[in-house]
Amino acid sequence: MIIGLVAGMLIGSATAAVAATSPTVQAVVSKYAISVDGQQQTLKSDPLVYKGTTYLPVREVAGLTGYDLQFDAKSKKIDLQSKAEGAEKPVSVETKTQSPQWVSLSKLSNYGITATGNLTSEITLKSGEQTVTVALPNEKKGIVNANSPSGTVGINFSEDGTMLNLTDLKNIGLTQ
Repeated sequence: MIIGLVAGMLIGSATAAVAATSPTVQAVVSKYAISVDGQQQTLKSDPLVYKGTTYLPVREVAGLTGYDLQFDAKSKKIDLQSKAEGAEKPVSVETKTQSPQWVSLSKLSNYGITATGNLTSEITLKSGEQTVTVALPNEKKGIVNANSPSGTVGINFSEDGTMLNLTDLKNIGLTQ
């Protein structure tokens, strides 16, 4: 009985010693709306947030963005490669288009569209008799899908300014 007790204590202390030397982190599982080229996508695994940085599953993100992922466990190397020529990149079933064409707010007039509003909570787009009010998100960063009564409009908030997805403007009937 004494031998069993001593063996148990040795195993327990060895496990505690290994755990003490292994780095651990506390992260929060979070849910985010993910879009690629303005198209809503769904991740199978939830992202983790650690010290204000969001960590995404690289294999899933590679697949969503049209890349093949190769992982070499021996060298601990991750290699992202563009899919082969002619391979279809993931897009929504409705559009089946290439990358979206973006048009800046200042160039909307080239398409017969005027934009008004406060650009804080909403923007009103008008083309002829058609008027559509688009609700803007609170965080104006990156590519987001904004809702309107006529449908969804992709908006790209970037250093170059605010741009709208031209295909979405066509889909909601604002341009040809």
